[in-house]
Amino acid sequence: MAYPEKREYAGGGSDLMAAEDWDFMVWRRANELLQQAERIHRNVLQIAATSQYRAQLGREPSWQPSVSVVENDENLWVILALAGVAVDRVDVRLEGSDLVIAGERRLPPCFTDGELRLWEIPFGRFDRRLRLVGWEYSLSLGEISFQDGLLTIQIRKQ
Repeated sequence: MAYPEKREYAGGGSDLMAAEDWDFMVWRRANELLQQAERIHRNVLQIAATSQYRAQLGREPSWQPSVSVVENDENLWVILALAGVAVDRVDVRLEGSDLVIAGERRLPPCFTDGELRLWEIPFGRFDRRLRLVGWEYSLSLGEISFQDGLLTIQIRKQ
């Protein structure tokens, strides 16, 4: 890149800054603009995330928890991963041959106090339905426990 010639004045000043100074200032300004764009992007994601969460309240579920099922001669054990879900926000019921687990994982207060930088954990309403067919037994709900982020549901075979 060609730079215009620098004109020197009697007082020792010049009307152009050195090429190295100019490059440094341009790169510094570009970096500042990039950081500002990243902050704006995070804020937009945060606004979108919280508004999506609020729009889902009372509506269709937005996610399904992971589940494992274990069977022995007397029971089925259904285990769901529900880390961060309050026990009073979970509903478990049998509807005919379907086991229904529904509830909500609420946003923690820090979502409104800080900037969202990464979003991998689903929030909002959830619903998981398992069709319990293929058994000649009558099924009923047994013990339900919630410990260390795992909901364990006993289904008794009768």
